[in-house]
Amino acid sequence: MRVAVVIGHSKKDKGAANSSYGANEFEFNQKLAHDIEHNFSEYNLSDEIVVVYRETTYQDLPIQINALNPDLVVSLHCNAFNTEANGCEMLYYHTSEKGKEVARIFQNHLVQRLDNKDRGIKPKRSEDRGGYLLRYTKAVCIICEPFFIDNDDEYLRAVECFSNGDLTKWYCEAIDMSLKYLKNAK
Repeated sequence: MRVAVVIGHSKKDKGAANSSYGANEFEFNQKLAHDIEHNFSEYNLSDEIVVVYRETTYQDLPIQINALNPDLVVSLHCNAFNTEANGCEMLYYHTSEKGKEVARIFQNHLVQRLDNKDRGIKPKRSEDRGGYLLRYTKAVCIICEPFFIDNDDEYLRAVECFSNGDLTKWYCEAIDMSLKYLKNAK
């Protein structure tokens, strides 16, 4: 099976940011996506990871992803709100039962390991923020929001977990568990 790991946002639109540390969503997730790509074979020898950069407009992103013919799409993001909000949440398309279960797998796995507040899995419609991608990708698709990048404590915890290899490992494990679920759900 093929997994498209989408780097949230782009070089031009870097997404949410942490002003205390000069960090942004795009750069953090770019490193994470490539780390997942390079380390996934340690967890799973038969499936493939493809890293996806948004090359054109957001509206064209599902077309770009669908051309890769993935079985699973994992879009990497980080939340931001008021520097105090915290927690982990996963988004899925509201009518996708498989998307809901994959979101649950990721949520349970990452919440426990990051020790973040559980904000739950959240169904989205096409008109909701993030809903367009969830609706128009042909494969099961989730959007991962594991922490608030503008919250210094959560950001530093994520950096620590990334630096020691844990965050990459946890994503690889969640992807592997999701692929096993999808193979059995066919």
